[in-house]
Amino acid sequence: MNINIDISKGNTISAYLVGILVHGVQLGMGILGFQRIIAKEAGHDAWISVILAALLTHLTVWVIIKTLQKYPSTDIYGIHDDVFGRWLGTGLSIIYLTYFFVSAGVILRTYIEVVQTWVFPNLPTWILSGIILFLAFYTVVGGIRVIAGYTFFSIMLTIWLVLDLYFPLKFARWEYLLPIMDTSLENLFNGMIAMSLTSAGFEILYVVYPYVQNKERVHKSAQLGVLVTYLIYLLVMIVALVFFSQGQLMRTIWATLNMQKMVYLPILERFELVVISLWLIVILPNMMLYLWSSARGLKRLFGFKLRHSLYWILPVIYVASLSLLSRQEMSRMTNIFSQIALYMIYVYPYFLYVMVWLKQRKQRVKPTSKGESA
Repeated sequence: MNINIDISKGNTISAYLVGILVHGVQLGMGILGFQRIIAKEAGHDAWISVILAALLTHLTVWVIIKTLQKYPSTDIYGIHDDVFGRWLGTGLSIIYLTYFFVSAGVILRTYIEVVQTWVFPNLPTWILSGIILFLAFYTVVGGIRVIAGYTFFSIMLTIWLVLDLYFPLKFARWEYLLPIMDTSLENLFNGMIAMSLTSAGFEILYVVYPYVQNKERVHKSAQLGVLVTYLIYLLVMIVALVFFSQGQLMRTIWATLNMQKMVYLPILERFELVVISLWLIVILPNMMLYLWSSARGLKRLFGFKLRHSLYWILPVIYVASLSLLSRQEMSRMTNIFSQIALYMIYVYPYFLYVMVWLKQRKQRVKPTSKGESA
């Protein structure tokens, strides 16, 4: 495998689109119900855990970019091959590309659960899963430029949904936030950890980086994308905390969707159904980027074409999505995957950075040592 990747200019994207991609893949299914998970650990100080998660994510993005900048133009698969060697590097890359397409599968299955719970209880899973995966396949085969264009379109089409928070704010009880810092630091930290699955998405920088034209601007753009994501998370969390009591929030699985019931329009009675329908436009960039990152891994490791890689990945996701899971089983699945995501996005980048630094330092020291002995 060639460590560095030579990408033609026609297949590259501008640096500002990196922030769009990071924001697009981070803001997905998690925002519909992350409040209960964090409040279960941090109570009414859950908004502080969101801020702590934002700070940790900003630091991790910095570490990821610093790792990538140590190479002219490579991705995580090339870094693995360079640092760990052919066999161990291939093994680690397989783990990472598996994480990517499992992430896409978890997003798909979670969205199907929401649709079947709120909109169409009798809709067969195989129909909805097939439609969504076909839409994802159709875009992914177009490459990163098509994916970036769709992500930009999806954000512009759905960003106005943030304004809907005005309606539940009319019933806000701000005293629910008091007293501030009533929760222990340990619980705040646990709340931050519980947000790992909701925060995931920025790790796609490991694969997107070689496709960026002006790489010196990637860091600023990625950090801006993360900032916008967490500002939205923070706003949604605060609104949920002042709208629900702690007891209500602990019993509410999809807090954001429940708040949409407060939206009143003369021509529309159940606005949450519109939100769920539009959310397909939001989750598609999530799935597209994860599928593309996984397919890129198969191409880098084994030489498969992008389209042929998807022929292997999509049937696996489709069959897995047909499993009939109860609410308890879905919760258990997301909890397990949340633990995996925690290590993949918040622990491994620091380990990889240290290994890259040690290898390159060893390479710089070795010629010097030979010169002195001579």
